[in-house]
Amino acid sequence: MPIIPWNRDRSADWSLLLFLLMILLLTSTWSGQVHALNQSRVLLFDGSVIVGKIVSYRSDAVTLDTSFNRELAIDATLIKDIEASAEDLSIATLLLKDGRRVEAAPFIVTSGLLALSDGEIVKLSDVDKLNPEPWEMGQGYAWQGLASVALTVARGNTDADQLDVAINTQLDSTRDRITLRANIERDTAIVTVPSASGDGTFDRVSKPSADNWQIIGKYDYYLEDWTTHYFGVNASIEADEFTDIRLRSYIGPYYGRKLFNGSWGKLDGELGFVRVDTDFYNADDTEYYGANWNFTGESMVLGGDSRLYLTHVGILNMSDDNSVILDTTVGFGFPFFFGLEAAAEFSIDYDGAAAVGKESVDQSYNLRVGYSW
Repeated sequence: MPIIPWNRDRSADWSLLLFLLMILLLTSTWSGQVHALNQSRVLLFDGSVIVGKIVSYRSDAVTLDTSFNRELAIDATLIKDIEASAEDLSIATLLLKDGRRVEAAPFIVTSGLLALSDGEIVKLSDVDKLNPEPWEMGQGYAWQGLASVALTVARGNTDADQLDVAINTQLDSTRDRITLRANIERDTAIVTVPSASGDGTFDRVSKPSADNWQIIGKYDYYLEDWTTHYFGVNASIEADEFTDIRLRSYIGPYYGRKLFNGSWGKLDGELGFVRVDTDFYNADDTEYYGANWNFTGESMVLGGDSRLYLTHVGILNMSDDNSVILDTTVGFGFPFFFGLEAAAEFSIDYDGAAAVGKESVDQSYNLRVGYSW
């Protein structure tokens, strides 16, 4: 494979990365205003009564704005009844489970029944969503994502510069889903080396200590009558100079399923196969077909708008050596303000077919700050 030499100015790399990050932040959109139902009372099976404004109603969960929590999510299985009115609401849209869309204003909910202004009575259990977003009605996509950076500049006994930029974005509709994940790491260390003049003096020079990047793209198509199941295809391209990988790519189809999807969190699992091609700097190039599995999930179980998240990718070489590639990231994120989020993250990567003289396991710990939308 022909190689084009590339002499980089690393300060320019950093400036470009930060510039792209700023562009992404400026082009992201603020969430729109959410209609709320006033004077709402939610009765639970254990006898508890919660009073507040219903800011979101979905068949699996109800979210309230209360005096003690602005976004209190309640699992629908815990709710016995809801009493609410929307007399001050100019208009409300109800999306029923049979697919009908009803414009209602005002309306009253009592004893599990919803009385519309035209006299129609609808069971609350037949309502799928209140004031659904356009994408939830099959119009366009919902765009969400997180762009984050981990930056370390150390001077003193240890001089080092570390930059890690990550972008995770997703477009979701009632028909399909598009996911893009990208990560780039550029680390340098300033070390003392003997001077090239040979006069016994020493020079301080900057040397790279990490130089890797990866881009993953996925497309999922939901089965029409089985919305928790889907077919998809994923592709990845990456490079890592310090593991001797000039370029590694894979692509292949998979079958996926939403294993869990509730108010507490969600978890997707996928199983398929891929073709993997690896171009090494020094070792012999490889190509093979492998079994591929992916897990992606997050949980709000800790409350306070914080989240636990997981991404895992596995590839098993189907040839004789049966080598395995495992990439796993777990983290804990919590919001600041204006969409800013901080996260503590741990990543571990295992390459069973690492080049000779290279470690099979890479681990990293990061404290990240990013912007979510």
